[in-house]
Amino acid sequence: MQQTYGLTFRCWRDDGLVTLADLLMSLGRTIEGNRWRLVVEELPSPRYQEICDTADRSLMETGQLIALLGDDAQLIDGELAAYDADGACCDLTIRALDSTWWDIETTRQEVLDQVSRFYPDAEILHSRSPDED
Repeated sequence: MQQTYGLTFRCWRDDGLVTLADLLMSLGRTIEGNRWRLVVEELPSPRYQEICDTADRSLMETGQLIALLGDDAQLIDGELAAYDADGACCDLTIRALDSTWWDIETTRQEVLDQVSRFYPDAEILHSRSPDED
């Protein structure tokens, strides 16, 4: 079994929020072919019910998920897990922590490299205490 590594970075930037849709688009080809299971704990959006209902029904393709979230859905707490075409869980998890941090855990170096390219302030993920911001 391969070692899982992680990166973390702040969601808020000088030019605004990095939404989940933004993050997925920045990963580009590194997540091609993945399907996703979204677990929402908190997500303020006028389409909250539609997003949750769709997320509960099935795995979503990346483009479908990006379209569903749009640019106005802010995942405050939740998790996104990647699956392959056969429905087997992959080694990529994205977590939103209190609308403050994005945590990405994976064994795929190309994903970590892409995150570092788009978010150069990303740091190695260490465990956090619940009250850390």
